[in-house]
Amino acid sequence: MSEITTRFEIVYRENNLSDRDYYVYGSGGGGLDILRYIEEKGLRAPLAVLDREAKAEPLEVLSAYELKEVAHPVVVSSISFYGEIKHALVKHNAQFKSQLIPLMPYSENVTNRLYISESAWTEYQSLAESSYRKKHGWTGSQLQQQGFYIGVSDEAFADSLRILCDTLPQQHHTLESSRQDFDYFSNALGEQNSDLQRLEITTEAQTLIQHFLEQHYDEIAEQLGSHWKVVNSRITKLAKVLNSNVGSNKLHLDNMPKPVKKILLYITPPSANTGSTMMELEDGNQVTVEGPQGTFLLFQNSRLKHRGLSTDKLNRLVCELTVATNQYKDTQVRKVGLVSEFPYKPWQRCGAYKVNLGGGANFNGENWICYDECDGANIEPISFTPDTRLPNSDHSCSLVYSSHFFEHINHETLANLLTESWRILQHDGDLLVKIPDFDSAREAGLNGDMEYFDQFSQSKALLQCWQKYDVDPDCALSHAANVITSFWDADYGHLYKNQTSSRAGYCGPAKLSSAQYAEILKIESINEISKILTQKVRATESDFQFNHQNAWTKQEFIDLVSDFGFELVSTDYELLEYAFPDVPDFEAHKPISNYYYFKKIANKGKS
Repeated sequence: MSEITTRFEIVYRENNLSDRDYYVYGSGGGGLDILRYIEEKGLRAPLAVLDREAKAEPLEVLSAYELKEVAHPVVVSSISFYGEIKHALVKHNAQFKSQLIPLMPYSENVTNRLYISESAWTEYQSLAESSYRKKHGWTGSQLQQQGFYIGVSDEAFADSLRILCDTLPQQHHTLESSRQDFDYFSNALGEQNSDLQRLEITTEAQTLIQHFLEQHYDEIAEQLGSHWKVVNSRITKLAKVLNSNVGSNKLHLDNMPKPVKKILLYITPPSANTGSTMMELEDGNQVTVEGPQGTFLLFQNSRLKHRGLSTDKLNRLVCELTVATNQYKDTQVRKVGLVSEFPYKPWQRCGAYKVNLGGGANFNGENWICYDECDGANIEPISFTPDTRLPNSDHSCSLVYSSHFFEHINHETLANLLTESWRILQHDGDLLVKIPDFDSAREAGLNGDMEYFDQFSQSKALLQCWQKYDVDPDCALSHAANVITSFWDADYGHLYKNQTSSRAGYCGPAKLSSAQYAEILKIESINEISKILTQKVRATESDFQFNHQNAWTKQEFIDLVSDFGFELVSTDYELLEYAFPDVPDFEAHKPISNYYYFKKIANKGKS
């Protein structure tokens, strides 16, 4: 099976295409592979092929750009260009957005996978290193300066691993068995080196490797300047060949992002005479690893050229661990496959139930559960309080999403929803949050930038009402305060109900002068500003409801959510847009929003 047909088989099963009508987009090589596979396996055929150029094919061919109604799911046959296809089709007809089914996992839905991979890893490394180095007072390491670090493990442990390796069966390379996880870059050359064997990592072998990880975790973290984890493991047995120059025994660099590095744990003693690794340093000098069995090399394998040194005296044994920057301590042994190199991104997207918190009456998304207090055709009604329990079982959801909702509820209610989100999410589940960019609003207020607030489209009648209560509608500070904290009184009526009715009453920020706003907005903590403004409202109003009553700087919000068992993965809109093509109206209010992508972590207590 090719990679495309392997992925189609998964998509066909997960989307129940055996019981529903669907299309296939594209009649190029990928589309033809899928059609042949469908015929060979006797699967339910698509209604038609949607092809931009409408080439002649065995099935009926339609032009996707002539469809007026998109009533059935569309499997996109392309792996590499899903992003471009999605944007082109949705631009032509918005109905495509909820119907497209990509072949690859969501985290691979990118136009240029290598570029997105590098960008994601770079951002993730910055987050992980910043947190670790601040907490541990990190000032540098040999690895950072020279590109490598040599340590020594317990020799008795290494001997136990060596004895075990004599009993381990050889692991043979096949595409299906090696590439279990298609969220990894693969070694395009495969396993073509006849001078080596890969040994199977059994449960007993995993236990011994785990011992090594636990024993040396802190030592390696200090060299990396961050927490870390293993992303793949292999045990290699090299043949008795003198000066082999095949495969990894050639001088080479590994094409990996900088946050991905290698640990070579020498199960037999490394030396130029008994087999080892030679590195070419940046100053031109060469270093050969030497030491007793149990010696290990941590090195920047995409920075330093290196090669294996073979010998005709013994079968050199090495445990090769690919490791990557991580935001918390993780000593799990992972064995993803022989040709699996490293993850495309630091995270992976899940694929079960999706929950939207506070999505509003007009929310519409296939395979979503939307909870809100307002009425709507696709709403599951719920009352948000500090005691609310979401009607989902533990670990049953892959994604919890909320857009411009968290700022509307008080801290106790938000704390409860974060706790509930952690409860219902699967291990490694996703929490995606969009809230106003309070930092930019405060900055615009202090700088007198009224153009920034044109995006909020306040009506003339509403601004005249502000003036009646001595709130200056022409002052940027008033508008900044309104973004951070706002309310409406009883005469105005509910802001989000009966919106076509004419309005009286007041809806806006706390009724303060520009001078008072200037003094309050000088405070750097936006959460503290929010608390002060909500107190001002409570002190002066009797019959009212808050609109915004919670706000944070970007870092305050990250810290808040992290305290509830989540780690920040990304705040980059462009990366997240590709990672979450299934989120309706993701781009809405983009210029005035901050986006946050968190992962649930199994152990809430981060070290």
